Amino acid sequence: MRQLMIRSTVIAVVIAVALMYGCAKDVNTEEVQPTVELLAPSPCDTLFFGEPFVYQIKITDPSGNGLGNISLDVHNNFNHHSHGSHITCPMDDSKDAVDPYEEAWIFSLPAHKDEYVFEETFTFPHNKDVKTRWDQGDYHFHIYVTNQDGYQTFTTLDVKVLYKDQR
Repeated sequence: MRQLMIRSTVIAVVIAVALMYGCAKDVNTEEVQPTVELLAPSPCDTLFFGEPFVYQIKITDPSGNGLGNISLDVHNNFNHHSHGSHITCPMDDSKDAVDPYEEAWIFSLPAHKDEYVFEETFTFPHNKDVKTRWDQGDYHFHIYVTNQDGYQTFTTLDVKVLYKDQR
């Protein structure tokens, strides 16, 4: 009798799992992940330490369930590494980083919107500290956008970050 109960329970679990799996919809993640259009800065633009610049990105959520978050980070590209397919720029000679600038930001996007232009003004600090300047040269941004369903898009943006006063 006990073996019959165990077999019945196992069969019921297998049937339940098969029904749930059979009813699940296949989702083409390329159709539901957010899309990103970089508006500013443009690829290969020059930004300057100590000067504000506007970051502007048009974000669309084709799933219709709303936007989630945007995450940006900037780091050096002195060794000319790549993060996938994107517009690449003429680069300075490869070099070792000594005092590279790095920063990351996370922002919530309006959950009730399917299209939004994210706009934020940033300023990279002029100096690392009283005596030290940041390394100037080739940098790039990582840009991650997530919608309410958790689907994510990733892209990068290459820029130069320099000092206007070249002392």
